[in-house]
Amino acid sequence: MTPATNTQTDLFAWARDLEAENKRIAEINAERARRRGYLVFATDPSKGVDSPDYQQVFATEARTPNQAIAKIRPLAEGRRLQAYLATGTYKDELADARWVA
Repeated sequence: MTPATNTQTDLFAWARDLEAENKRIAEINAERARRRGYLVFATDPSKGVDSPDYQQVFATEARTPNQAIAKIRPLAEGRRLQAYLATGTYKDELADARWVA
């Protein structure tokens, strides 16, 4: 019985395709990590929690939460800053956040 060569998998071609796909995925993930969206909450400890100016929300892109906070710090002097990924729990705050490039 002769094996059908049309139906056999070429393992070398499959390995090359798999390697190319893994490289493509690694590039996409690296790009995604370079441009993560963060929400930075700036609260003023000298104001009451019910005060309308107690909390400000900023949105920015950065690699890490600390880099996001560093971008916002000059705009929110004297405020406590906390950064969260924009896709997390606070994603609904994104619509009202002030964008900072």
